[in-house]
Amino acid sequence: MSGRILQEERVNGVYCHSLLNLSFTSMLAQYRKLLMSAYGPKAGTLLITNAVGRSTLASSSVDITKQLSFAHPCAKYINALISAQNTSCGLSGLYTGILCVRLLEEALCCEGNTPHYVIADVCEWIIDQLLTQMAQFPDQVVIDMDIGDIQQVSSFVKTILSSKASLNLTKAEMDNFSIQIVRAFLKSIPEEGFTTKFGHVNVLQGPPGSDARVFEGLLYSLPEFDTNFSKKITQLPKVINVLLFAVPLSPDVGKDINLLWTGSYSKEESFIINLVFYLLSILRDKDVHVLANQKYIHPAIKFELERKGCIVLERLGTVATDSLMKLSGCQAVTNLSDLKQETSSAVLGKLSSIQHLGLRGKNYILLKQDSSYLSTLLLPEVSHSIEGTLKEMTESCLAALKMVVVDGKVVAGGGCLETWLATQVTHLVKVNKDFLASMIEVPNHHIIRVGNAFVRVFMELAIQVAGGSSTTKFDWCIDSVFHHLWYSQECLAKEESSRENFPQEKLHKCVCGLLTNDTIKSKYGGYWYDLDFQMNQNVLEGSSEASCFCESMMCLGNNEGETFQRNSKLQVGDPDFGIDDDSLDEKVAVEDDVDSLEKTLNSLEEEGDSLEGRIESLDDDVDSLEDVLDKMVDQVHTKHNPKIMFNLKIPDILYDSYLAKYNAMRLALEGFTQLFQVGHCVYD
Repeated sequence: MSGRILQEERVNGVYCHSLLNLSFTSMLAQYRKLLMSAYGPKAGTLLITNAVGRSTLASSSVDITKQLSFAHPCAKYINALISAQNTSCGLSGLYTGILCVRLLEEALCCEGNTPHYVIADVCEWIIDQLLTQMAQFPDQVVIDMDIGDIQQVSSFVKTILSSKASLNLTKAEMDNFSIQIVRAFLKSIPEEGFTTKFGHVNVLQGPPGSDARVFEGLLYSLPEFDTNFSKKITQLPKVINVLLFAVPLSPDVGKDINLLWTGSYSKEESFIINLVFYLLSILRDKDVHVLANQKYIHPAIKFELERKGCIVLERLGTVATDSLMKLSGCQAVTNLSDLKQETSSAVLGKLSSIQHLGLRGKNYILLKQDSSYLSTLLLPEVSHSIEGTLKEMTESCLAALKMVVVDGKVVAGGGCLETWLATQVTHLVKVNKDFLASMIEVPNHHIIRVGNAFVRVFMELAIQVAGGSSTTKFDWCIDSVFHHLWYSQECLAKEESSRENFPQEKLHKCVCGLLTNDTIKSKYGGYWYDLDFQMNQNVLEGSSEASCFCESMMCLGNNEGETFQRNSKLQVGDPDFGIDDDSLDEKVAVEDDVDSLEKTLNSLEEEGDSLEGRIESLDDDVDSLEDVLDKMVDQVHTKHNPKIMFNLKIPDILYDSYLAKYNAMRLALEGFTQLFQVGHCVYD
C-alpha cells in the first residue's frame, strides 16, 4: 500500500509523494476498505497471506496491524494511532483508524474547490467544539452505568462481543458468556472499594465441549497427571511457599553456568547433579512446596524434585507466569549463572490452597490465595480459527468494564452516537456559518462543504455500526428530539417479510434501544426525518426540553468586535453546548486533564523532523490503561442541564465505553488535523 512512486519526484534516493496525487488517494481508499471490511457486527474476516506463504485470519485492528506492514508514512502513522488506542483502552482501534482515514479523504476531496487554509481552520474549529461537547457528558447520548445492575452490565458486554460477527455465538451462548465475563470481573474488584487498582482475570481456552466458567484463583492445565498428585496436595500445609523460575532448567541452556564437574560424568550429567543438589537444598532451607517455571524443566530434574515431595509446574507461559506472580506475590529467578545469589534474593510466593479439577477429560489444578483478587475465566469452545479473536474480545470487555467502574459513563451504541455527532455538526455550521465566512473572508458554501464532509463521515459510520446493508437514506431515519438512529418503516417492512421470527422490538425503539416511539411522540412531541449524507435543515426545526438545541441560542455573529485568527480555535458562547462565555476556560480545562495527542506530537517534533521518527516513538509515549483511568477518575463532572432519564430496563440495549470512544475520537480527529497539514510524504 505504498502507492505509485513518481520518477520525476525522485531526488538523490529520496521519494516525495504528494497527498493530492491520485495514487495516494487511491491507496487511502484501499486502506479504508481494508479497515471497514473488519468493522461492524456484519463485517467479515480477512485472510492474510504473508511473503513466505503463511495464511492467517484477521478480524480486528490488533491482528491487522500485527500481520500487515505498510510502506507509506501516512498508513504507518494511522496504524500508530490505532495501536495507541488499543494500548490505552483495549478497544475501538478500528473506529480510530476509519474515522481518521475518512476525514482525510473528505478533506482532500474538498481541496478541489475550497482553499486548504479554509478547510484546516473550519475543521479545527469543528473538532474543538465536538471534543468540548463530548467532554461535558451530553445527556442525549451519555448514560450513567449502574455497575450493580447485572442487566445493564451484561448488555454492555454483549455490545462489545456482538461487534464481531466472526465469533458466531448463539443468543444463549452470548447471554451466558457475557454473564461469566461480568462474574470474573467482579471477583477482581477489591473489597475496600472501587479503585483503579484492580485485580487480574486470567483468560484460558477451555477443553473441547466446555462452556464458559469462572474459577476463583489461577487455573493451570496439567500436561501430565501423576496418580499420586491428589494425595500429595492433601499433605500441603496451610501456607504454601512458591519458588518461580523464568529460565529453562536444562543442560542445553546451562553452558555458561559456572558449575564444576569432575570424574566420569559428562558436562550435562554434572549440570543436572549439581543443579538438583542446589535446588533440593533451597527447597529444604526455604521450606518451598511448589517449584514453578515459565519454561522447560529437564525430566531428570523434575523427577528428583517430585521424588522429594515438591509439586513441579512447568511450561506455564508468559500469561500464566504473570498471573502466578500477581496471585502469590513471588518474583521470578531469571539467571542461573549465580544461583546462590539469585535464590537468596528471590521473593517466595505464598498460596493458601491447591485443588485438583477434572474438566471434560482434562486435568487442571486450581491455585488460590485468599488475599489476592485474581480469577480465571474459561472460554467456551469455538473453532480453532477464532480462538484468538474470542480471547482478544474478552480482554476488551474486561478493559471496558474497568473504565466503566472508574468513570461510570457509557454512550449510546449501534450508530446512535454517530448520528448525534452529525446533528451537532449541522447545528454548529448552521448557527455560525455567516460569522465564520465573514472572519475567514470566504463565501458560505465553503463552510457548508466542510460541514457536509463531517456529516457524511459520521452518517456512514453510523450505518456501518448499525449493521446496515444499504447506504440509502430511505432505509434509516433520525428522531428530532435526541437525534438517535432508527430503522425506517420501509426497511422494517422488508425485514419483517423476509424473516419468520422478526424481532418486534425493532418496531418501536431506536437502534441502541434507549428510546421508544412513545418517548419521542408522547413525551416530547417529536417526529422522524430521513437520514441524509449532508446537513439536513429539518434537524433544526424540532424543539423540546430534551433537544440539544437551546431556545436561547447565542450565535458567534452576535459578539461584536471579536477577531478571528487563523490557526487558532474559535469559541462559541452557546449554553446548549455546555460552554458559557464567562467560564469557558474552566470548561475547556476538562479536556486538558486528558493528555492530548497534539501535545504528544509537538514534543515528538522536537526529537526529529521526519514523520516516521514520530511514528516510531508514538507507541512509547502512549498512555496505558491505568494512566487513562488515573487521569479520568479525578475529573470534575459538571452539568448545567437537568438529567434526562432513559428507560434502562429495556432488554438488549447497546452501550459503548465512554472513555474508549472519547479517546478514539480524540486520537482520530487530532491525528487527522496533523495529517492534513502534511503536503508531501518523504521516505527513502
